[in-house]
Amino acid sequence: MNPLKRLKSKGSSLTKSQKLVVDYILNHYQEVGFMTIEQLSKNVGISPTTIMRLMVNVGFSGYSEFQRHLHATLKEETSLQSKLMYNLSIISKNESWTHHYDLHMKQIEKAIEDNSEDHLIQVVQMISEADNIYCTSVRAGLPVAHYLSQNINRVLGNTRLSLADSSDWADDVISYSEKDVLIVVSFSRYGRRIIDYVEQAKKRKVKVIVLTDKFSSPVIPYGDVTLVCPTNSIASHNSIVSAIFVSDYIISQLSILNQEVLAGRLTEIDSMLKEIDYHVNKKD
Repeated sequence: MNPLKRLKSKGSSLTKSQKLVVDYILNHYQEVGFMTIEQLSKNVGISPTTIMRLMVNVGFSGYSEFQRHLHATLKEETSLQSKLMYNLSIISKNESWTHHYDLHMKQIEKAIEDNSEDHLIQVVQMISEADNIYCTSVRAGLPVAHYLSQNINRVLGNTRLSLADSSDWADDVISYSEKDVLIVVSFSRYGRRIIDYVEQAKKRKVKVIVLTDKFSSPVIPYGDVTLVCPTNSIASHNSIVSAIFVSDYIISQLSILNQEVLAGRLTEIDSMLKEIDYHVNKKD
């Protein structure tokens, strides 16, 4: 049985303290999936022993077994087929265009609410002061990582895309230092390779900026600074609209803060492109 349904079905037979734990889990189950029993105990204000008794009462051997079942439920919720079927059930064909607009405007507004200006300033400052910047992601997050790496490099000249799905990132990580910054873009369903990458990077004391889609994301604990951007779409894919919105703001602020460096680089780049006749010139 779904572990959340199991908690609900046993509700009437539980003690008052155990019911408090159940209420918290049902209202925050995505976050609980990545909490230790000590963290859950602190958040609810109930002892770890009470939580363990609750798990046994509802049929689990302990908190670890409950979490394993919860992880399976979370994975099912975020499966592409589940997302698609749900969206098809609530949106008619003639509403999809306006619903698409409304959805993304709300997600941009949510990104503005969830990411304080102080955090964004901190991100811009960290990037500006870094010796080297690396951007990484897999699958749906890769276009965001590519957009960041290309445009930050245009401003500062010290940024590259490092693919988490390729073992070549090991060549980058061995030279990381506390003076470098790694920007990690990770959306559900979260790639294991990203966790491997960031774990190795943290061992070398690199500063990590996380851009992800939920506060329950497993990458968040590794971030020195975290930015959260919702990725809902009217189909099955993770939409990158709000993440690009936030990324574009970071790039713009970096350009303003480093305008002299950028001006010099743009002059040299433009001169080189003219020399090789790179652009298509409009004829009279």
